[in-house]
Amino acid sequence: MAPPPLVTYLAIAVLLVAALLLVTGRLSPRLPSPAKGRPYESGVSEPISTQTRWPVRFALVGMLFLIFDVEALFFYPWAVVLRELGWGGVVAVLSFFVVLGVGYVYARQRGALDWR
Repeated sequence: MAPPPLVTYLAIAVLLVAALLLVTGRLSPRLPSPAKGRPYESGVSEPISTQTRWPVRFALVGMLFLIFDVEALFFYPWAVVLRELGWGGVVAVLSFFVVLGVGYVYARQRGALDWR
């Protein structure tokens, strides 16, 4: 009796990943240098002191992005079941979109999106 297709697929995937890791580990050049050992992040090659102050605007824009992004995720399930929902679903999502728009206008008027 043959194993289920999912088990076969997972076994092939695990073996393929293991083989690729083994091959790249054996064939890749090993040329360590001091430049490769230094930290590098987002275009900043030297480590920044922990005492450096960052503008609070970074956090504010990040939170606004997260809020609007999560709200936008609710549109995907709605689009999938649009025909089954009928006009009630259309009205519900339009009201949700209006609330989202009001939140955007409020954030814009309060200057949350102005970068000065």
